[in-house]
Amino acid sequence: MIDFIQVSKHFGAQEVLKAVTFRINAGERIGVVGPNGAGKSTIFELISNDIEADKGDVVLPKSTRIGYLHQQLNPHAVKENLLEYAEDSIPELKTIPARIHELEAQMEGLLSGERERALKQIGNLQHEFEHLGGYEMRARAEAALCGLGFHVEEFNKPFSSFSGGWQMRAELARTLIAYPDLLMLDEPSNYLDLPAVEWLQKFLRGFEGTMLLISHDRYLLRSLATITLEISGGSATRYQGGYDYYLKEREERLRHQLAARKNQDREREQIESFVRRFRAKSTKAAQVQSRIKQLEKMEVIEAPEMVANLSKIRIGEPPHCGHEIVRLEQAGITYDQKRWIFQGLDVNINRGEKVALVGYNGMGKTTLLRTLAGSLAPSAGKRVLGHKVVVGYQSQDFAETMPPEKSVFHIVKDQNPAASEGDVRKLLGGFGFSGDTIQKKCGILSGGEKIRLAFARLFINPPNFLLLDEPTTNLDVNGREALETALKAYKGALCVVSHDVTFVRNIAEHIIAIDDSGVSRYPGGYDYYLEKLETRNLKLETAAGGSAASPAVASQPASKGKDARKARAQQREAEKALRKIEKQVDQLTEEQTALTEEMMARRDADFATINARLAKIQTKIQTLETRWEEVAEELG
Repeated sequence: MIDFIQVSKHFGAQEVLKAVTFRINAGERIGVVGPNGAGKSTIFELISNDIEADKGDVVLPKSTRIGYLHQQLNPHAVKENLLEYAEDSIPELKTIPARIHELEAQMEGLLSGERERALKQIGNLQHEFEHLGGYEMRARAEAALCGLGFHVEEFNKPFSSFSGGWQMRAELARTLIAYPDLLMLDEPSNYLDLPAVEWLQKFLRGFEGTMLLISHDRYLLRSLATITLEISGGSATRYQGGYDYYLKEREERLRHQLAARKNQDREREQIESFVRRFRAKSTKAAQVQSRIKQLEKMEVIEAPEMVANLSKIRIGEPPHCGHEIVRLEQAGITYDQKRWIFQGLDVNINRGEKVALVGYNGMGKTTLLRTLAGSLAPSAGKRVLGHKVVVGYQSQDFAETMPPEKSVFHIVKDQNPAASEGDVRKLLGGFGFSGDTIQKKCGILSGGEKIRLAFARLFINPPNFLLLDEPTTNLDVNGREALETALKAYKGALCVVSHDVTFVRNIAEHIIAIDDSGVSRYPGGYDYYLEKLETRNLKLETAAGGSAASPAVASQPASKGKDARKARAQQREAEKALRKIEKQVDQLTEEQTALTEEMMARRDADFATINARLAKIQTKIQTLETRWEEVAEELG
């Protein structure tokens, strides 16, 4: 259990947290949300004792083992290879064997009593080593690294030889496999591609400790968090449900707060009016003083921060063009004339199609996007652009391509000098820049403002073929939803690379997947792609199993007698185990529903106790579901 008690924290003149009080119960899975810069990471740093509160207390059990993934990796000298770095996740796993060897070396010179105590101590150390997962740490590390996109042949490469994004993946693997009591993840999906996000989601579903997750990834928040903690305006508000529950309750709470503030303002105005009217009248002196004291005692209801306006990205009509947008014919791409990223590639995109490129990082998604955009010419084959197609390409480093010293107005105006000032202002207004904000320097804009400006810069020359490389990276949840809304309404063709599962699911109508087997196109959205991918993998597994088993089948007789009876008995036991798991899940689900209804119906309910039980139920259900999948897989 972790308690924040009247915690305040300043950074210079900015008061990030103002007398914040909340509790985190053991086993809870909490999604931490709020605007960028509101103090979410500050909460993590206070818990980990990286910083101290200016006022108040942060209380947590001293024995708590914390796993903390920072948003940025602190640079430090690392001599290990990738696998050694990942498995070195618990310091005690190095000190325990050293202590055991030390005790064993001392055994010969000890008397029998001392010898027994040393043996007992060695036994305790071995038990602790096993409890911490020392004997399986390498296997854990290998599984996590593979799940996050590393290849086995990379395990022996020096950790320092990897790029910053891949080092962050290794750091994530190292944090996860330690199985800490408290797991704190600050934007864990920032450097992940879609397959790695899917793996992370499945891994975290099975995590049984307390978890705090800061993320703008709605897929992770929706699938993992059972409690939501909103950090905004210096305060922390706890919501007794997941992300969708939070959105609904937050809107209701804002409505109540606004109504209460409006009523208080009306009451305050009436009191102040009375004081102004009768301050000079001696006969009303006592009443005036009473009203003044009433004003002084009145606790000010803070006006809530409103959710960002989601209409600030408005994309205009694309110009007319032919049916075919772009076509690659037998295209090949290589940077060194030795290693080909693609060869013999045939891809086409037609008018109005919305396509997402998916696959692990390093497979060539950005390279393919650049080739489709025309910023990278094919090394072999050809690229054919359709009739009257206007390309709008936004790379990952879009922020670096906008001069920081230039104003918002001139960033856009310079892209089309022929555009009138009125047209530029009107366009910028559609992307949330109006009045004096168009004179702001690009260098001081937030991540969300920069991406809106980048879109405005694109649309001063309206494209009908839009290509976007990781457009959501610097956006918070509201910004991502705003971009989604605009792109869904966009009538031109769209090709996007993104690691945001929800964004891809809501935008893409076609998927182009890149993996070790090549480039494949799926004429459906992200869920259709996952379904087909699972079917393909099952066929491959079946084919591999069939080919491996065929020699044995040809050379050995079929199972008879005792072996057959044993196989049938094992099958019956597995089916019985499945029914038992299903019954347990049903019972837990019924209890979960009853507790939720009680919490919603009774204002005097014991929320802490109910919530702690709900967290345990959720964890147990996820564990049972994982076990069900394992047993079902054994049954085939």
